[in-house]
Amino acid sequence: MAKGNSRSIRWSSSSLALVALTAVVLLHSSATAAPNAATQPLYGLVERLLPKAYHSTFDFQIVPESAIPPPSPKNKYDVYRVSNVAPAAAADAHASGNGGRQPTILIEGTTFSALGVGLKFYLEQAAQVELTWSGNRFNELPAQPPRVPDLELDSGNVVTTGHVHGSFVPWRYYTNVVTFGYQFTFWDWNRWERELDWMVLNGINQLPAMVGQEYVQREFFRSLGVKEADFASFFSGPTYQPWQRMGNMQGSWTYELTGVGTAADELAYKNRWIDSQWALQQKILARLDGFNITSVLPAFQGFVPRALKNLYPQADIRNSSTWSAFPIEHTNVTYVEPTDPLFAKLSVEYIKLQDKLNNGHRSHHYLLDLYNELIPSCVTEACLKAISKTVSQTLQTANKDAVWVMQGWFLVSPAWNPTMAKAYFAGIQEAAGQAFVYDLASDSVPVWETNSGFFGLDFGWSVINNYGASQGLFGKLSEIQVLPYQAYAKYPNTLRGIGVTAEGINNNEFIYGLTLTFPWANPDQPALNVPKRLEQFIQRRYGPSRATPQVQQAWKILSETVWDCQTKQETGSKSFIEKPPALEMNKPGWLGTAIWYNKTSVVYAWDLLAKSGIAERNAAHGRPLPKSYIFDLVDTTREILLSTVFPSVHGSLIAAYNRQDVAQIRAVGRQLLEVANDADRLLSSHPLFSFGAFVKEARDSSNFPLATGVTTPATFNRNGFRQFLESNARNLVTWWGPDSGSLADYGSKQWGGLISSYYVPRWQLFIAQLELAVQEKRDFDPEAFSALVLKQETAWQAQKWGDKNGESWASNGFASIDVVRQLWVKYAALAAKIAAADD
Repeated sequence: MAKGNSRSIRWSSSSLALVALTAVVLLHSSATAAPNAATQPLYGLVERLLPKAYHSTFDFQIVPESAIPPPSPKNKYDVYRVSNVAPAAAADAHASGNGGRQPTILIEGTTFSALGVGLKFYLEQAAQVELTWSGNRFNELPAQPPRVPDLELDSGNVVTTGHVHGSFVPWRYYTNVVTFGYQFTFWDWNRWERELDWMVLNGINQLPAMVGQEYVQREFFRSLGVKEADFASFFSGPTYQPWQRMGNMQGSWTYELTGVGTAADELAYKNRWIDSQWALQQKILARLDGFNITSVLPAFQGFVPRALKNLYPQADIRNSSTWSAFPIEHTNVTYVEPTDPLFAKLSVEYIKLQDKLNNGHRSHHYLLDLYNELIPSCVTEACLKAISKTVSQTLQTANKDAVWVMQGWFLVSPAWNPTMAKAYFAGIQEAAGQAFVYDLASDSVPVWETNSGFFGLDFGWSVINNYGASQGLFGKLSEIQVLPYQAYAKYPNTLRGIGVTAEGINNNEFIYGLTLTFPWANPDQPALNVPKRLEQFIQRRYGPSRATPQVQQAWKILSETVWDCQTKQETGSKSFIEKPPALEMNKPGWLGTAIWYNKTSVVYAWDLLAKSGIAERNAAHGRPLPKSYIFDLVDTTREILLSTVFPSVHGSLIAAYNRQDVAQIRAVGRQLLEVANDADRLLSSHPLFSFGAFVKEARDSSNFPLATGVTTPATFNRNGFRQFLESNARNLVTWWGPDSGSLADYGSKQWGGLISSYYVPRWQLFIAQLELAVQEKRDFDPEAFSALVLKQETAWQAQKWGDKNGESWASNGFASIDVVRQLWVKYAALAAKIAAADD
């Protein structure tokens, strides 16, 4: 499965002696080697991220596998060694005219990915900095690049002959298919470039490359004779493309929600979007090639426009099952039955076209999910085996080295059982096919356990942690640090990857960062020492001088509470404010509101962190707080306000209603809205917690460059296009569909601007309806309240951000640390009192 990565190593005393001699020679001679085409992209990464003083610091060398003995026989993939260049060798390099470079740090690796992780090792261990989603401290790097220390800070090991590490799995992968809807939809090239740099530093060497695949689909269907008008009911809006790709839903509904334009206008907007995404995809694929990251490209999924049935009336073309109670016109997607000869024909032609359009970029890995949250058309073992066998044979016909990549999430459905799964996977094996299964949520719903490690297929162990790209501090720290090694111990020959499959980013960075270190530990003796790793994480994040004992204590408490859920719940919890208001808001279960941690401990940790941040902000040195420090202060303050204070005030509101006390309903209602508006003011101060920033990102994507040869007609409605994009953004985080049906609030966010414009108005309605019910001496009427909310939310779906006073874009202009200080003064004592009463 691990083509180009796996390797066998024979051990002998003579070979080890030769390796040691080779290492000594390389230590003193490789500094004279100029950058070559294979390593040049890493120097580009260094120049993008690090200060100029570091641009000539590193000598990156890809070396033979025999040059670096792995740290253990199992950690044999992507091995790297980081060491100091001998001063004489550095001087020789300068004297030889090596481009003026005087490298002092030698990073050797058996692959490009190994070199990337080696660079991260240097930055973390020698310079104590790292690149994260929320920021970095690269501007605080020492003017003189530090040498590699003997002491490894995270592990406590002392190494004097070069730090050597290797992965025990050949694949480290990133993203969930739906992340391309929840998180990546409106990213431009600059944001993608930064994320790709982050991937290299974190050892990611496999990535589903899903951007722009509708371009291939559209050109393919056009070649089959599908008319343009038939695309309108098939292609979705930008944020919903992942689910359209998997056959869960089809079409779009923006013009119906906004009342602007027609289906034909919307098709023009979708075509424009498809053309711009294809141009972006070409940049992404080129960078993946440069970084030697294996792309997982889409195969022909079988899902087609309804009109294809008319073009191939003899073929077995059906409609799939209904998904998530969507209206019939937006689900029951048409598909070609995989065992019909037409499926094989179209699959081969599709991959050929994709290869042609990709201008030389080609992958052997193909993503193909036939039954993601869908009920298969047949459930017998023979039928399922025939389907998978045919699909595997078809992929091999198109590409003899094809690897069928799929998400194991389909096995969560009650429509499947282990016997069916075994038959389905047996078809691939009978076809002598290769496959790789992402066990998307090994941390919460481990499908590998209930399906015998996927019955002999290669698979990957993953952490998802945030369904629906939900926010909130959450993790299963005690479990995730042992589970991947348990899986490897049971299936050492087929557990071939470890990955992060978060549905959204910008949260719980330690959890995800830790997961990406799992492959580099000895699976037989992982000894991760998570408390020490957390301590070093905070030092890198804030800077050693800011990582005071109080700050470290705060994060130790948080690691033992919010990040260590032991109640067996599968997901983090939503805050009350994101849910439709009701008399009873405490709901356990999937994305419920249950709190699993000791609130007193968490409030105390927040108090320590806030006081430390405020003190650092006011210190005489005048240095600004790092971006990640500010992010954490906003994030933890958000947690206290919305998961401790807000629920308590809601409880007081319901108590006032139960007492039939109108005056108290009004008074407590004002308090509840005050907490919500305070949270909104805080979150609106930070771009990563701002709904306005998200909308701006969506509207700005209207200016993305188009694919080569594509021009914009003079009649194209640019304002309508921007509204189309904004509507997609609005809809995803609220209704999640054409109406307020089953998925409403699934993608909800604790974002400034969304709280004030969408959540607060419905809470205002709720408070008013409670008051009215008491005045009229009747029970609160949930149905009447829901009807009022529906009217309000329907109007919101059609609005444009920025039209109302106070609707800011990236930030409301307040300094986040100042708002944190104000809210800490206002709520610290109250939060502690509430927590003590709740625990």
